Amino acid sequence: MSDPTTDRGEWRAVESPTDRTLLAVTETAAGPVAVGEGGLVLARDESGWYPLVESGPATRGNRLTCVAATVDRKRVWFAGDSGALGRYDTHTGRKEDFSAPMGKTSTWEALAVAGTDTERLSVANGSGEVLPIECDDHGCPSYGDVTKPAGGSTIAALAADGSSLYATDTSGTVLERVDGSWHRIGIENAEVNFFDLSAAGGSLLVAGGDGRLYRYDRPCRNWTPVAVGEATVHGLARPAGSDDGAVAVGGGGTIHERTPDRGWCRLDSPVEADLLAVACGTTDVAVGADGTIIER
Repeated sequence: MSDPTTDRGEWRAVESPTDRTLLAVTETAAGPVAVGEGGLVLARDESGWYPLVESGPATRGNRLTCVAATVDRKRVWFAGDSGALGRYDTHTGRKEDFSAPMGKTSTWEALAVAGTDTERLSVANGSGEVLPIECDDHGCPSYGDVTKPAGGSTIAALAADGSSLYATDTSGTVLERVDGSWHRIGIENAEVNFFDLSAAGGSLLVAGGDGRLYRYDRPCRNWTPVAVGEATVHGLARPAGSDDGAVAVGGGGTIHERTPDRGWCRLDSPVEADLLAVACGTTDVAVGADGTIIER
């Protein structure tokens, strides 16, 4: 069976409607959505990229650091500075503001959405707190108990895979939450900062400094380091339908891709600006500094 990542063309730079740095991107049923400085939320249609939300969920212009789509891909959650937290329905065009939940006004650094029958998500902040959120049949959120799985270290990224939630902090620790309890699963002697997580099919990828990735194979509970270059890897994504494929982007516009037949290879990049996030979908998209957007 062919891997979805092998059927793509070359990456190309596209016109961006902003020069604000874009920090995160996700795929929805209506196309990709990116977020960034000043509370900007961008969407893409056949005509190109355009502003979906200009100044964040609370119209305060707070920077948005993270974004994730619901399992059905119809809605996106985004979060960021000063406790900014919101949701946008791509089918109805309705924005909702849930900022400062439970009075939390620290910067949300990471966000993960899970759940099929029930919409569930978790957000993590710079104080190391993780807040679980569950939405009822009307889409109204209720908030669970706040935990500090990393003992107060900043949570850099969250990733959900089935019933498991993974977190990594800025000090080289990776944690897993199962049945409501957090457990440390690595990484010994990593000696680099971590920036992103990607979980799928019992395997976990962690993006770090010095061009280093770490792969966790759950059945063996084993970590394997992989060097893909020298530039910091800021963002990871896996194509739907691919067990082994992945895309990593980072400093200086670097792009690396893993396919089953070639392993990790560096790809030509049309930009030199730092790429901070990537999402795989009908069109693969990476975003970064100064409003940079590239596609393939």
